[in-house]
Amino acid sequence: MARVSADDRRRQLVAAAFRVIGRDGFAKATTRAICTEAGASLAAFHYCFASKQELLTELTDQTLAALAVARAGGTHIRGDVAASLRETLRFYWKTVEDDPGRESVLMALTQHALNDPALAGVAQQQYAAYHRTARETLQEIGDGCGTRWTLPIEQLARMFIVVTDGVTLAWLVDRDGAAARAALDAFAEQFAAFAAREES
Repeated sequence: MARVSADDRRRQLVAAAFRVIGRDGFAKATTRAICTEAGASLAAFHYCFASKQELLTELTDQTLAALAVARAGGTHIRGDVAASLRETLRFYWKTVEDDPGRESVLMALTQHALNDPALAGVAQQQYAAYHRTARETLQEIGDGCGTRWTLPIEQLARMFIVVTDGVTLAWLVDRDGAAARAALDAFAEQFAAFAAREES
């Protein structure tokens, strides 16, 4: 049997943890279940990771990195702020529908991390990444449309995350894509009211 390198085994275990959490939830994502899913021994697990918490932290890092790649280039400038927001949110929404398992795992991880002292800071790391992406997106839209935001961009970014989180969670429950897209389109129209054209 070919020897699996430590780096490859780590990747296999992280991928297995992702599948187990997405399919069975955190309660059943034991170290043994993850090893079984990966086809690895418990000894191999402990060679690669000091603890299950270390694996979950790496899972968060890898999933957020993959999310950043999936959403790269997702800001779309379409002449005015409302149209730009609408197209940008539609691009975001496509990444959600393309990989619902990722969204389920990230939301489950947030809740789990908030209740596990060993994962202190993981949920904050997630949302710092979300807020940074939202701020950058809004800055790009404002600059691209020649407008300025009338509220602090940090406040607007938080609103952006609250709405996209809510729409995503509702869709994970009911899988009504048309309703989700309609809600995001309406939000884009309303959110555009916070933009004012720069004076020449």
